[in-house]
Amino acid sequence: MRIRLSVLLALATGFLHGEVAAYEIRPAQGARFVLTVEKTGLLSGKKHQFVFGDYQGTLHYDPGAPEHSRVDFSIRSASAVCMDKWVSQKDLKKIQAYALDDMLAAEKYPELHFSSLGVVRKGENTFEVTGTLTIRGILKPATVMVELGRDSGRITSLSGHAVVRLKDYGLKPPTAALGTIGTKNEMTVEFSLAPVAGTETTLSGASSRRKP
Repeated sequence: MRIRLSVLLALATGFLHGEVAAYEIRPAQGARFVLTVEKTGLLSGKKHQFVFGDYQGTLHYDPGAPEHSRVDFSIRSASAVCMDKWVSQKDLKKIQAYALDDMLAAEKYPELHFSSLGVVRKGENTFEVTGTLTIRGILKPATVMVELGRDSGRITSLSGHAVVRLKDYGLKPPTAALGTIGTKNEMTVEFSLAPVAGTETTLSGASSRRKP
């Protein structure tokens, strides 16, 4: 039986450092995952914004040693919706179609995926998470800044941001929909997620319990 490497590592760190809390990450009211692409030239200051509504992931968090925590996160490419308010409805449809069919090639590459490899504490609840990001089947190193929200010891929110370079993944911005207007190479990912507590692995590894 195959077991995900991230799960094995999370369990291993639990044995060494105590209790590891597991969380599920999924769409929830008030949660957001947004990709922003900024324009250049005549439209400098304008932005394309795409909201992804379908994603899932797991967080294994070690409160005693956060640097041993891990996150695994997948986003469904086809769930991207263009939210631009500054273009006509005709252009909005063009941008939406171009983003899914050409830029993300959602049918051929149905998922974007991030898997963490390292965590560095930057503040009391702020962390720099490094890992790999896969877009259109291309895997590249990525760094994500994350801030945790807490309540009574539990993680209630994950918010943060990252910068992704279009050329790193062979991504062509939606310029075709708006003529030859330029687009910045860097796009910004911003998110505010609501993890749901799952199971806890104790130091002994002999028991786990489902949180209410």
